[in-house]
Amino acid sequence: MIEVLIILGIVAAIVIFFMYASKSGAKMLAEREAKIARAEKAKAIVIGSHAAGIRGTGSGGQYQGYEMTLEVSNSYKEPYRAVCVWEVYPMGAPKVQNGMEVNVKIDAEDDQIIYPMDQGLALSWNYLMMHKRKK
Repeated sequence: MIEVLIILGIVAAIVIFFMYASKSGAKMLAEREAKIARAEKAKAIVIGSHAAGIRGTGSGGQYQGYEMTLEVSNSYKEPYRAVCVWEVYPMGAPKVQNGMEVNVKIDAEDDQIIYPMDQGLALSWNYLMMHKRKK
């Protein structure tokens, strides 16, 4: 009888954990979408890139993380250099060659956070979160 209660307690704890985790994940995704919605539209020219040491699998398949050096500009800002890490999926690789122009958004709070708006490219939230913890 006690074994059944222990098992039920463990199952309940697991269910509660997953419910909490899914709510936290949904909140985090909503915050990210809100940040992107507040960002300013811009264009970026790829100045250079190199592998950032991260890779994985995301919504677009397998990706390689690249540290991108960009010249960013829009009608409100003078061109400036930004360095950020993007996840580059196979379909996005041709779009990030040196000299290519990419549609982006500039974060409203930090102009070094550049969101790529072209298909096959994504800001590396994982790298961003790891980097902020190190500071």
